[in-house]
Amino acid sequence: MRITSRKKEILTYFEPDHLEWVTSEVGPPPFDVSGVAYLIHGAESHKKRHHLESTRRTLEAMVKDGLLEKITSYERRQDATQSAVGKGVWCNCSRYGLPGSTLVLRDNGGNRAAIEGESVRVA
Repeated sequence: MRITSRKKEILTYFEPDHLEWVTSEVGPPPFDVSGVAYLIHGAESHKKRHHLESTRRTLEAMVKDGLLEKITSYERRQDATQSAVGKGVWCNCSRYGLPGSTLVLRDNGGNRAAIEGESVRVA
């Protein structure tokens, strides 16, 4: 496992010192690929597919190395062919967070409330 400067930069987005700024830019963790690409490359990341793919590969390598945890959530996302006022499309979205810090949330129409009860990690 090599800790590259890009991996170090991504890990700083989870630090408490930077978390308030990062949350105001792309929302709270766990982050999706487009959010991390935006933090690294700026707004041009949405116009250049290679920025998204490079970021996705780095995040996947970090998951493989055990630095991050990947979860899949079913979310409404903006379709590339829609204008900003479109309703979006529902799709599976990969999100990345620090190991053990991602939560299982109930989808109740946009309200982000945690499911009451206990959860157990299955190996």
